[in-house]
Amino acid sequence: MSPTPLPVESHGDVLAVSWRKVFTGREAELRLLRELMLSGGRGCFVVWLHGMAGVGKSTLLRRFAEEARAHGRITRSVDLRHADPTPEAFLAALEAQGAPQDAQVLLIDSAESLGPLEQWLRDVFLPGMPTRPLLVVGSRLPPSAEWRTDPRWWRALRSVELAGLDEAQAALLLRNRDVDEAEVPGIVRAAHGLPLALALFADARELRTGSVEPGRLRELRDCPDLVGELLRLMLRESPSLARTDALHVLALARVTTEESVRHALEVSPAEARALCTWLRGLSFVRSTVEGLVPHELVREALLADLRWRGPQRYESLFGRLHGQLAERLGQRAGDRWASGAGLAYLGRTSRVAREVVDWRGADRIRLRAARPEDLDEAVAAIRKEHGVAAGALALRWWQYQPAAFTVAEDGHRLVGVLVAPCLEPGATGLPDDPVARAALKYTAGRSPLRRTERLLLTRWSTGSAAAACSALTTLWATTPGLAMSWTCTAEEQSALASLLDLYGQQRMPPADGPDGERVFPFVQDWRCAPFDRWAAALRVRLLSDEPAGAVAPIAAVAEPSMPWQEFADAVKYAYRSVGDPRRLGESALLGTRLVAPGADATALREVLAETVSQLRAHPGQRQLGDVLEITYLGGPRSQQAAASRAAMSFSTYRRRLSTALTKATELLQERELYGSVPR
Repeated sequence: MSPTPLPVESHGDVLAVSWRKVFTGREAELRLLRELMLSGGRGCFVVWLHGMAGVGKSTLLRRFAEEARAHGRITRSVDLRHADPTPEAFLAALEAQGAPQDAQVLLIDSAESLGPLEQWLRDVFLPGMPTRPLLVVGSRLPPSAEWRTDPRWWRALRSVELAGLDEAQAALLLRNRDVDEAEVPGIVRAAHGLPLALALFADARELRTGSVEPGRLRELRDCPDLVGELLRLMLRESPSLARTDALHVLALARVTTEESVRHALEVSPAEARALCTWLRGLSFVRSTVEGLVPHELVREALLADLRWRGPQRYESLFGRLHGQLAERLGQRAGDRWASGAGLAYLGRTSRVAREVVDWRGADRIRLRAARPEDLDEAVAAIRKEHGVAAGALALRWWQYQPAAFTVAEDGHRLVGVLVAPCLEPGATGLPDDPVARAALKYTAGRSPLRRTERLLLTRWSTGSAAAACSALTTLWATTPGLAMSWTCTAEEQSALASLLDLYGQQRMPPADGPDGERVFPFVQDWRCAPFDRWAAALRVRLLSDEPAGAVAPIAAVAEPSMPWQEFADAVKYAYRSVGDPRRLGESALLGTRLVAPGADATALREVLAETVSQLRAHPGQRQLGDVLEITYLGGPRSQQAAASRAAMSFSTYRRRLSTALTKATELLQERELYGSVPR
């Protein structure tokens, strides 16, 4: 069955032998073509090989043509890069090689250029052939719907999509090209299995020069000539400015939609639709339920091209996309998980994020709330990454709050779990979790949760840091009443910790979990920096493209000057002393940020009076302000006299006064932490 090797007699023969040595992989496709060629009564006689540019279609056709000739088959080939897509030009190209009707194997390359010729080929040329040659087509596009819906071709046509080479095949191809062994892993990783890229990278010595550790490629952005060559071969055209901009949006966004194109490029809906239609027709773009996604290598090349063209355009497109996604998240519009994943994925363009996290495949990951059938697999993932005790505790958290579980999927495979219970003030029945107690204690000591406020405790995450940050971004934006987030990382989750640093989260001292579990928390007080302000500041940081340590924190988390109970006692003492300047001058509040350094009792009295006015100005709290006004600011009087003036029973008055002092304490600590503007 195997062809006899041709003798080496000429330079062409030497080149052919060298080329056969370099050819790698495609065993399954060659086996199929060989079987169809050698089977006399075959039902299938059209094989349509399709795949993105650079995947190796032309090389495979050339390799099969060589094998067909070695088997004595009369072979004809037409490359539509060099022939017009008309019946006359097609037939002329065949006749130049001999009589078309004698062909036993017919090869058509670059068939994406067939256009109207495809119908002529299907309805006129092939049915009119006196013999039935094996037709092998190489195209960037799959066969049109007419081939697949016409019953005449159901058994006669086989559509085969060519994927990239796996890592073993890619490594073998490089070794066959005499690439140094130390450089093979880096090139395999950079090329994403694309034979064209493997060949270009193998020859691009500038990628592997300079102060780089052995075997590691520099970034594509450092090699504009290579990027230009890649894109030229992928596109085979010089796109217009609008199409170039659309390609750059495709590179930046996790998924590209008409809405994202319209917003980023500031074009009309009709123009956005036309640009997306063009993008969808490109061989390296796949259409998903969420939108358009490019091949990872092409994404990297386009992103490098965008940066090479200048920072202004990059920053403009990045800023519009980031702003749009943040706004959608803040408004909780559309699929919140998709928007959160899109916002986190956009941040991968920062050098810091690229260096610490592997973003490959992150555009395929989809987030969703966990379902009951996910429980066993989710708990098993937590047990595997965080220990047996963590798995048992996670099960108790599921029983307490199933909505706390978020899962990440790649296709139908679960690749990540995030457990983030949302805790309300005064919550009871919580699992016995020392980390949860530490988070609640910190929150209570810093600024207790109000009735409508929540603490988001991200207890565990598994899988990639990219998936975890996508879920976190979504929850930070969409959790109702979010006041504070407490995000736990394990010692092994250095990538996630680095991203949280980049996001401006405040590192806290380690905390102990069950059975020696050690967690490293990160805290964000969202009362200090609401999500929209946080996202705007993060956008600036991501565009700075500098290490986290070189940039100021997104929002410095203010710390209270004293524990909550001590602060509450000081407020009570201050109100009781408000009419006595000497006693008020001894108040501990004078050492806080409520007043300027060196301020006296007069300044503190003004702050206390403003707080009472703030309460009285609020419709739902006016009575509390009145109670404080009557009791402390209206002149000295007994509580019985104050109750009488307030027209309340003494017991009701005492309850209102206690509530009013608590509310005033909350407002004063809020003023100390965030300034005088009420939230």
